[in-house]
Amino acid sequence: MTVREWGLALSRLGVLVGLAALYGALHDQLSYGIGPEYFTCLKFPQFGLLDESIAPRWRVAQVGLLAGAAAGLPLGLVLCWWVRRRGGTSRLLWRGAAWVVLGAMLLATLGLAFGWLALHLASVQRVPACVQDAQGFLLAAWMHDGSYLGALAGLLAFFWRSRRQR
Repeated sequence: MTVREWGLALSRLGVLVGLAALYGALHDQLSYGIGPEYFTCLKFPQFGLLDESIAPRWRVAQVGLLAGAAAGLPLGLVLCWWVRRRGGTSRLLWRGAAWVVLGAMLLATLGLAFGWLALHLASVQRVPACVQDAQGFLLAAWMHDGSYLGALAGLLAFFWRSRRQR
């Protein structure tokens, strides 16, 4: 690869990671509205965001940005590698990114629905001791798990679809 090609690849990767970080920040704003204690009892301590002088919504955005970027980096690397391997264009790369984001959104929604169903069908759910609203906590957790699984599922679906089109 030439220096120019490396620069283009790194800039594309940077945009993909930025997109994932933005998705994470927006997703976490929604899930905070559903289960604030998922953040106050789990994510804020996990990310070291314990300064209560900073508004919770700002800390939620930080969690989403950091987690989204952390998930977006390996997903973006694999996506860039796949597109390069296929001799693809920018259009193929952005199509793959759309598959990942749509997969994450779809399975986050399904995770929320399955979480609601599980709460209404099962009597025992384990939550940290600091949680007062177990339902909100668990719904936010299911939503998060669904989103991560959906991003991976979207990536795999894109691979399968783009492989078949060749």
